[in-house]
Amino acid sequence: MWVKICGLTNLHDAQTALQAGADALGFLFVGSSPRYLPHHSPHWQEWLTEIRNQRRRRAEPPQLALVMSALEELPTAWYLFDAIQWVVPEGASTGDADALRELTKLPLWIALRLPPTLSVDDALEVMRSWTPYAERFVIDTYHPNQLGGTGVVQDWRRAAQICMHAPKRVVLAGGLTPENVAAAVRTVRPAGVDVSSGVEAQVGRKDPAKVQAFIQRAKMAAEGGFG
Repeated sequence: MWVKICGLTNLHDAQTALQAGADALGFLFVGSSPRYLPHHSPHWQEWLTEIRNQRRRRAEPPQLALVMSALEELPTAWYLFDAIQWVVPEGASTGDADALRELTKLPLWIALRLPPTLSVDDALEVMRSWTPYAERFVIDTYHPNQLGGTGVVQDWRRAAQICMHAPKRVVLAGGLTPENVAAAVRTVRPAGVDVSSGVEAQVGRKDPAKVQAFIQRAKMAAEGGFG
């Protein structure tokens, strides 16, 4: 089970996720987010370089993901990251994703917020339109005004159907916590899970115990344990 800890804003939290066994660390460059990295840490390039060095101690080093939703949000130091999680704005075309991939040569994780009114077949059709650009998909809870971090759970039964028939690997996001992640993994059977607010002590600050519990329970559930 692939686990991503997102919305990291400081060295301590990034180290916590690294040491707890996260498979990916996410850093937000969506300007409207309360977890916008440059706001919390103007000198983020320095400690992110330190994290890049520290991760080499792990047999399978975690990926560092740059999370963004518009081309103008791309930082000049994008080369410090291993992948870009592209949070698709409502009504967006594939043109920006194509330009982003061409510019950076980084793999794209396409994050979709699929409206609850969308049928499974229609949701899969949306995913197929993004498949040429996606290394993997992240499906998050739909919100008309937020691009993620809502803390709201999506319909797991629909998500399970999407995961079963999706053209690429699917990562589940939206309202996940240490308390519900095992049930989510068993119900949806995604390729991975993605969490931000569900492991926070306060907005922009992670709770180490929650991070540890989330990762352990997600992986145990995927292996058939109780989580």
